[in-house]
Amino acid sequence: MENTDIFICQCHSHEHQIQFWYDEEENEFYTITHLCNSRGFFSRVKHAFKYIFGYTSRFGDWDELQFKPEDAEKLKKFLNETNKKPRKG
Repeated sequence: MENTDIFICQCHSHEHQIQFWYDEEENEFYTITHLCNSRGFFSRVKHAFKYIFGYTSRFGDWDELQFKPEDAEKLKKFLNETNKKPRKG
């Protein structure tokens, strides 16, 4: 049985979202972040060549997600529900 919840950024962009997923059978908690893909074709090709030749940015490839105030309770509820599940040992 799985328990999943998705949060979309306050800016309402579906490119800024995060999924929280709890797998009851494995007793594992995951987060899945949707990475921004708004770069143009040539920018992505340039980025790919940098990756191939080992260039790494000290900042990494990150985007951001700003939680909506009303999502705070939704996230608390999700975490409390998954925390109450019996632990398999």
